[in-house]
Amino acid sequence: MERTAALRLDAECTTGGGVGIGLTSAERHRTLMRLIDALAPHADGDPSVAARLGLRYAELARHHFEAGRRAPALSAAGEAVRHCAGPARHDPEHARWYARALTSRAIYLAHPLSDELGLPRYAFRGPGSRPSSAVRADGFAALAATRRAVAVWAGLDQAEPGNREGLAQAYAFLGDRLEELGDPVEAAAWAVRAERGLCALRADDRDDLRAVGDAAPGEPKPGRDGLHTALLEHLGDQLERRLRRCPFADGLARLRADDLLPERLLPLAVLAARIDGVEAGAIADGLRLALPEVERVLRARSWRAVWRFDTRDADGAPWTPMAYPWRGATAVTDRSAAAVGADLTDAFLTSPDRPPAPVHWRLAVWWEDEDHLDAARFRHDRAPGARS
Repeated sequence: MERTAALRLDAECTTGGGVGIGLTSAERHRTLMRLIDALAPHADGDPSVAARLGLRYAELARHHFEAGRRAPALSAAGEAVRHCAGPARHDPEHARWYARALTSRAIYLAHPLSDELGLPRYAFRGPGSRPSSAVRADGFAALAATRRAVAVWAGLDQAEPGNREGLAQAYAFLGDRLEELGDPVEAAAWAVRAERGLCALRADDRDDLRAVGDAAPGEPKPGRDGLHTALLEHLGDQLERRLRRCPFADGLARLRADDLLPERLLPLAVLAARIDGVEAGAIADGLRLALPEVERVLRARSWRAVWRFDTRDADGAPWTPMAYPWRGATAVTDRSAAAVGADLTDAFLTSPDRPPAPVHWRLAVWWEDEDHLDAARFRHDRAPGARS
């Protein structure tokens, strides 16, 4: 009777899909704790109750995380994963709950690796700031949890669109975790897999729509199609950002060889390789393109080189950006960032604006936008007293 009463209470409090609709933050917390206390005594040996208890812990974790309480969120997310794991072996719906609990816990673990815009904070391999060992350990734990979520989704019936959608989204989350840990190549590969999965789902949605359309003209698109469109736009932005940071031989060329470089992004890959100093012939070989096609892209597509010279006194004072023309931007065609940087350095060394010997100066050249130094495509540092 107590078990039945607990399940009835849970059903009453989750009408509409979750706890907290129309409640204040404090009321939501009290309701979740009440449900957890009611379900917990009956969870051992009862997969249905255990899975439902896992759901409530997952909601509690999200509640804490949205309020900025990461440590309590991680604790609740761990309980959600623990309670969902057993039932996942017996029921596909419980397996889906388990996969989502794993993904959420991974997001909370990896949170310090992203900035306030949700972009990877430590994506570059340059000599700049690095995450602490604890933050990096959490990042690898997040990666492992996301891989487990991918395995759960992959083990479900892929004939069901919901399972295929869950797998595609898990691929996207896996790419996010890899990018945060500084692996843009693998991050791009999983984004492509996610994109392809979502494109296939959207095509299926449209096939279903055409089948309905014969009987009901003007039928609106399924809601999922709009969601897929938004996710595909997001993945497209992620892919472009990641491909910009991929090395050529072990990155862009490998993605192309593995059929994980979309045709629409080949011109971007050609341009990225040229900016990194790869010659046209090598680009053609690595990307399996005809040399005339590579040359055509390099003639037709320019890139925006953004540069900045900074100076500081030898005593270690803060860096001070210089004024125009030593801080500016221009369109560049068929030249590498190193070539642009070399020209700027030569001009600076012969300029009357060159600071005296005790002053330390540096140059950074970026692609498209001025960013932090780790993101520069070319860097040159000149310590006091250094010879040309």
